[in-house]
Amino acid sequence: MKSEHIFKYNPNYNSIGILVRKKGKCQCCGNEVNEYIDSMYSSSKIECICIGCVSNGNASELFDGTFIQDAEYVEDEEKRNELFKRTPGYISWQGEHWLACCNDYCAYIGTVGTKELEELGIVDEVIDEYEKENNCSDIRKYLTKDGSVCGYLFKCLNCGKYRLWVDMD
Repeated sequence: MKSEHIFKYNPNYNSIGILVRKKGKCQCCGNEVNEYIDSMYSSSKIECICIGCVSNGNASELFDGTFIQDAEYVEDEEKRNELFKRTPGYISWQGEHWLACCNDYCAYIGTVGTKELEELGIVDEVIDEYEKENNCSDIRKYLTKDGSVCGYLFKCLNCGKYRLWVDMD
């Protein structure tokens, strides 16, 4: 059973491996659920938060926590609250780092390597930008989907530009 919630900044959350798909009882609303998130950035021990309590912000409020570790700065406080308090994160080596563009957060697309970026026809664009912004080189030859050097692809919701974040184990 797939969740029917829609997250502006994480539209593919159903397919990126963050959902635990088994029975549980939501620590926030108390409902029995068949899929849930089992972690958030909070001092409370989190084992089961239903997608509804992520989406409406109740879990973030109750447990004084967030679902995203870090992000580029966006001025609009409501956009920051939507990302950090009402959007499930993604799995990465060092913790999520969400990218922004056009003074808004980008939508997280998923993990990529050089091969996937080539298939999308955006390899030069996103790798060149990443290497320039992060003062590095040679990412192209090491970047592997879900590998030790993994790419995290984002897409601007306003201009459609793709952006890349890279994390290493």
